[in-house]
Amino acid sequence: MSLWLRTLFQNRFFQVFAGLFVTVIIGGLILQWIEPGEISEGNTPFWWAIVTMTTVGYGDFSPSTPGGRLFAVVIMFIGISLVSLLTASISSIFVAQKIREDKGLEKLSLSDHLVLCGWNPNAESVIDSIQNLNHDNIVRDLVLVNDLPPEEVSSLKSRYQKLNIHFVSGDFTHEETLNKASITDANTVIIVPNGTTAELASHDEKTIFATLTIKSISNAIRVVAYILHRENLTHIKRAAVDEVVVSDDYSAHLLASHVVEPGIPQTVNQLMESDSHARIKRVQIPQKFVGQTYDELSDYYKNEKRAILIGICSEDED
Repeated sequence: MSLWLRTLFQNRFFQVFAGLFVTVIIGGLILQWIEPGEISEGNTPFWWAIVTMTTVGYGDFSPSTPGGRLFAVVIMFIGISLVSLLTASISSIFVAQKIREDKGLEKLSLSDHLVLCGWNPNAESVIDSIQNLNHDNIVRDLVLVNDLPPEEVSSLKSRYQKLNIHFVSGDFTHEETLNKASITDANTVIIVPNGTTAELASHDEKTIFATLTIKSISNAIRVVAYILHRENLTHIKRAAVDEVVVSDDYSAHLLASHVVEPGIPQTVNQLMESDSHARIKRVQIPQKFVGQTYDELSDYYKNEKRAILIGICSEDED
C-alpha cells in the first residue's frame, strides 16, 4: 500500500491536479474571509478561484477590496504556473513517445504490413524494389527490424516517400523484438543476412533461428528468407520457411554467359530489374478467360496488351 501511495505522490499529473485542487479550496476559503459581498457567498468563491486560475476572466464576480485584488494576482500566477506544468506534462508524453519510436523502442500497432529483418548493403535494394513494384500507389507499411542508428533510419524514411517506414531496434531472433513489430499481423516477413555483425559464418544460422522463432509465434506468418550458403538450404526448409532465395545461385552461369553467350546476361537483367519496362510481371487473369485455353489467353495478351504470356500460377500452389 505504501509503495502504491509513494508512486501516486510521485506522479506528475497527480501533483499538478492536487496543486490545482488545493489552490481552488484555499483560494475560495481565503476569499470568503477577506472579501465581503456576493462574491464570498455559497460556492461563488470557489468558482471565482477556478476562473481566476485559468485566466478566463468572465468578470461576473471580482474582488473590490485592495486585499482581495492583491490575492487575486497571487491566484493568477499560481494558476498560470500549474496549468503550464499540466500542459508541459501532456506534451512530454507525446514527445517521449516520438523519441522512443525514432529509436525503435516502441511497440507498433500495424496490420497487413511488411517486415524486413536484418540489414546489409543489399537491403536497401530490396526496399527500392518494393517501392518500384508498388503499382497500386498505396502507401504500404514497412517495418525494419535491425540495429541501424536512428539517423540512418530517418534518412531512409525521407528517401522512400511511397513507403511508410517504421523501425524496431533489436535482435530479430528474439520474440520480444518481433512482437514489437506486430509480427502476428504482418503480411510477409523478409529475412536477410545481417551485415552489421562481424561473424560471416553465423549469418545463415541467425536466419534459420529467426525463421524458427517466427514460425513458433504463428505458423501462418509468411516468411521469405535469403541465405548465403546452399548447404543450409535443407535446414531452413526444415524451419518451415515459405520461400527461400540462395545467394549467387545464378551468378556463375551469368558470368560464363558474358563470355560464351554475350547478350544473355543483359536480357536477364532487363527481365529482372524492378524499374525495367520489359521486366517479368505477375497480373491477374481477366475473369472472362477463366476456364478457357492457354492459347486464347496468350493471344489476348499478345494482341491487346503487347505482352508475352510465359506461364500461369495459382495462389494455392506450393
